[in-house]
Amino acid sequence: MHGIVPIQTPEEREYLRYLAEIESRQGRVAGLQAEVATLNLTLGRFNAEYQSRVGALFVELDRARLAIAEYERRIASLQQGEDDPAQVERDVAAEFADQRADVEANAEETRQGQRDFARDRDTPPLDATTANHLKELYRNLAKRYHPDLARTDDERRWREVIMRRVNAAFGRRDVAALQGVAQEADADDPAFESRSVGEKLVWAIREVARLDDLIIGLEGELVAIRASDAYHLWHRQESGENVIEALETDISTQLAKARDQLRTLIATYHLVLNGQMP
Repeated sequence: MHGIVPIQTPEEREYLRYLAEIESRQGRVAGLQAEVATLNLTLGRFNAEYQSRVGALFVELDRARLAIAEYERRIASLQQGEDDPAQVERDVAAEFADQRADVEANAEETRQGQRDFARDRDTPPLDATTANHLKELYRNLAKRYHPDLARTDDERRWREVIMRRVNAAFGRRDVAALQGVAQEADADDPAFESRSVGEKLVWAIREVARLDDLIIGLEGELVAIRASDAYHLWHRQESGENVIEALETDISTQLAKARDQLRTLIATYHLVLNGQMP
């Protein structure tokens, strides 16, 4: 006796067609998310090296230029008749307080970059096979767990917890941790399966539109990343151009000139202070 083959309604067939569209778009979303994550990780490491090597020189150059401006202000105040050096110092401190705060904020960012660079430098590099496997693991996990693919608020919160683990493991280049997450079971939404076909179809139509918007946003994010100064510097470095080395040389030259100018201004300031120059 042959079993009865259920006949699909047009609504069911349409729902299945939309499910295929959703799966295709989820794959595209996961691929784009993996690409964004990989680029951000790569540029983050490049920026750490840049901050460690070039950023430190920029901070010293900014400090020298700020000191030059301060000494020029001191000399101008004395030459304009201010005879109280303590008042001159108070005026200079007030006038340049914001600039000094900016320089010190940049200095702290540079120190963090130096710490990040030291950490990454001490991490053994991945071979090409492992790096590709890491990216593929991330892509698959993003497809399974990314919060943007959730159907309910509860599922989104659950996925956010998982993706924090995934992102942390990806940042550490921890293949074993990603594999561990991959072995965990997906969470289902039992209430979803109890919906009517019509309700599911409405959800699927909206889900396709939402995923299309998400794809457009991710593609725009990639365009913005590739248009950034950090990306262009990294790309030039990857192409064999010694970008960081050239910047180090250029800034070191500017710094040497600024320090020479500062020494001259300090000497001039003391001469004016002691009445040896008008």
